[in-house]
Amino acid sequence: MNSQYLTSTEYEKIIHFSAQIAYPVEDVRLHIQHKLADIFGYDQTIFWYADNNGNLSDPINYNLSDRALTDYLTNFHFYDLLHPKKNVNLFLEKKAIRLDDLDTPNQYENSPFFRSFMKGYGYHDEMVVALIHQDTFIGAIGLGQKSNLCKFTEKDSNTLKLVSDVIASVLLHQKNNNEFNLLSNREIDVVNLVKKGWTNQVIAATLHISVNTVKKHLQNIYEKYSVQNRTQLVQKL
Repeated sequence: MNSQYLTSTEYEKIIHFSAQIAYPVEDVRLHIQHKLADIFGYDQTIFWYADNNGNLSDPINYNLSDRALTDYLTNFHFYDLLHPKKNVNLFLEKKAIRLDDLDTPNQYENSPFFRSFMKGYGYHDEMVVALIHQDTFIGAIGLGQKSNLCKFTEKDSNTLKLVSDVIASVLLHQKNNNEFNLLSNREIDVVNLVKKGWTNQVIAATLHISVNTVKKHLQNIYEKYSVQNRTQLVQKL
């Protein structure tokens, strides 16, 4: 059987996954990551919010190195072939993209990104799934693979392309019905990072905005929640 085709068992997993992530939870993204690991075995993921230009923000790590994520954000995301910002139109078409879709294994393994970043942290392969609703980017999930014997396959692409629509729908629904209804999308991004204890400087670098812009967002957020500072805001959320 061609390895790209999904079996009836794999379709059953997709149906089961869709049912498991449909009900409301406190942290929908972490819940989705847990189910991706539990049901499909995708146990090393980063879940981002994304905008229509492919910019990523507010990552949630699942079994990946926090140090690697910081290094990626600071030094290496510019060189990542699978960064959505480099492939917006391709993601709109395919939704799930593997490294093998963009480069030959030999070229990739000789690239600075692989030699200086991926290999340095023990990763061999990666894949990115765009979460898109009505041609609008909502988020993206990056998947890592440490074993050089188990690279992501076309079957993985087909599986994740199918579940991406379900994830996007669930994420959008729960995002629109949570406690942040009174905030703009960018203010939501800032609040999520404030709750992680990040400084204005780190928030600005992560969201690719100035520190002054972060401060202005925080002033607006404080007014909307009738609080005076970060501590009061976190206590109220």
